[in-house]
Amino acid sequence: MKYLGAKHLIGNEIASVIYNKINPTMVNGYIEPFCGSLGVFKQMIKYNYNNYIASDLQHDIILLWQNLQNNELNLPIAFNQEMWNQLKKSDSPNAMKAVAGFGMSFGGKYFSGYIQKYASNSNRDFYKEFKNSLNKIQKIIQKPNIKFYNKSYNSFNPNNMLIYCDPPYHNTTQYETGDFNTDEFWELMRKWSKNNYVFISEENAPDDFIVVWSKDKRRTLDSKTRSYKIEKLFVYKYGLIC
Repeated sequence: MKYLGAKHLIGNEIASVIYNKINPTMVNGYIEPFCGSLGVFKQMIKYNYNNYIASDLQHDIILLWQNLQNNELNLPIAFNQEMWNQLKKSDSPNAMKAVAGFGMSFGGKYFSGYIQKYASNSNRDFYKEFKNSLNKIQKIIQKPNIKFYNKSYNSFNPNNMLIYCDPPYHNTTQYETGDFNTDEFWELMRKWSKNNYVFISEENAPDDFIVVWSKDKRRTLDSKTRSYKIEKLFVYKYGLIC
């Protein structure tokens, strides 16, 4: 899924940085508590850690990954705006609602607008592109050591794990899952970093977190007003990594 907040364009780079610092022999497994569209997660799978855990509070997208993993996702041959409108009103959890809400919405932002309307004269078929992306991901995630969960990041109690967090960025557009307490998040990252290897994607962090990687990344959709911000990967200054 290619959308503005996702890490698909830089996921491979982030995964490479993490792997080069923490190899599979050093940890019990890998956890991604804000897995979203699997931009980084799908890249980490190729490094063969013992166990993989992907979680997100957004229930529709987790059901999508679970159904895809278990060969239970039945996609329609075609997709149109009427279906998009109906799914927007449908109850959750619903894997097809994730298809419409993220995969077929402008910028990948949850039901921000039906994306095919923006195809203009390009002849692009966004639904076909999305199905192709799902087919590729399905082949990657169908392993017995990969588990998907629909729960909050703070419900985990990891020990000697490699952890990558891509939380809702501070002072950005509100996520569909509701308010996010950044102070509580950073405090838990300090705690986890004492007995785990923790990496966090953000643009800014408290002073006791340091940058181990950074890159300019496009953050706007409109090419006329296109701007770039620095994507950064942080670790806790007093954690295991430092």
